[in-house]
Amino acid sequence: MFVTKNTIVKISSLLKTTVKQYSNIISMSTMFPHTEKMLSLESRVTLHDKNLMPRLGLGTWRSEPGKVQSIVKEAILNHGYRLFDGAWIYQNESEVGNGIHEALEQSQGKIKREDLFITTKLWNQHHAPEDVEWAVRDSLEKLRLDYIDLYLIHWPVAFKRISENHWSQKENEKTRVYAENVTFADTWKAMEKLVDAKLIRSIGVSNFNQSQIDEILKVARIQPVVNQIELHPYFNQHEMREYCAKHDIVVTSYSPLSNLKRENEREDASALFNPVIQEIAKAKDKTSAQIIIRWHLQQGLVVIPKTVTPERLAENAHVYDFALSDNEMRQIDELGKTHRRRFVNPEFNPPGDKKIFDE
Repeated sequence: MFVTKNTIVKISSLLKTTVKQYSNIISMSTMFPHTEKMLSLESRVTLHDKNLMPRLGLGTWRSEPGKVQSIVKEAILNHGYRLFDGAWIYQNESEVGNGIHEALEQSQGKIKREDLFITTKLWNQHHAPEDVEWAVRDSLEKLRLDYIDLYLIHWPVAFKRISENHWSQKENEKTRVYAENVTFADTWKAMEKLVDAKLIRSIGVSNFNQSQIDEILKVARIQPVVNQIELHPYFNQHEMREYCAKHDIVVTSYSPLSNLKRENEREDASALFNPVIQEIAKAKDKTSAQIIIRWHLQQGLVVIPKTVTPERLAENAHVYDFALSDNEMRQIDELGKTHRRRFVNPEFNPPGDKKIFDE
């Protein structure tokens, strides 16, 4: 068969296009691995700094005071949880710390401090370099720990420190006082020093957008390893996840079940009540919460559902005896288009009543 030079050029071009398309598919499947089905409660993700972080943990935001200590202890001793997520502003670090301390004592050496992964966060009032170390040491004292595994800048905004008002609000509650001369670079460099001092093992951010992370990357000696963001079936953050994957930043999903209805809103505002998810749950004899948690895990995300109920605690951890098919994953992914919604958007930007996210 006679093959012309023109034909060879066309075949070569076709092959290059095919290889490029295939490479793009492989790249996207790495970012959003629907096929990541071999998971367990012992599954860990390797952070950029080579520290290992559990994939499933217990969140403590909005947890009922007086119940956190016992649920943390229960989670460690009876359900295999090793990741616990908190923050200075949640005002329950002492309960978390007491729960950890009791669990380690009662395990009689079977569970050690180094088996756990504790995350807490730098509050908006403590961004000034001279306040960062104070904030870390205050959290360490409350948590009864010698070091924090992961320390995050909670929000990309610096309030002026006012001890009698953690929200830095004036009396009208519509105006805040800001630490106007404090930059992300100032705060980040102070956090890096605390990694050097071995008070913190890994550092990252929370609620940061791409341009804000770029600011840190320009000056970082130690790269941020995590961005913790609102992420659930109704708000799946594909663009941010692509960006974080490109920069080797692990994404942690907070409010992962989207069960944050607003005042005077119906309970079924959450994805927990979505018919698509309920149908998948019924077919697999699982709860909607288990389906959503499994969806997060198969996306390659770290997920931290909150509960203070022992039954829910056990339920949330029983997500390893089934897997979602690629089609089921796609059905849930589509909800981010048809039901797109952000639940958490506080009025943190100047003058004090402007929402922090534009959308």
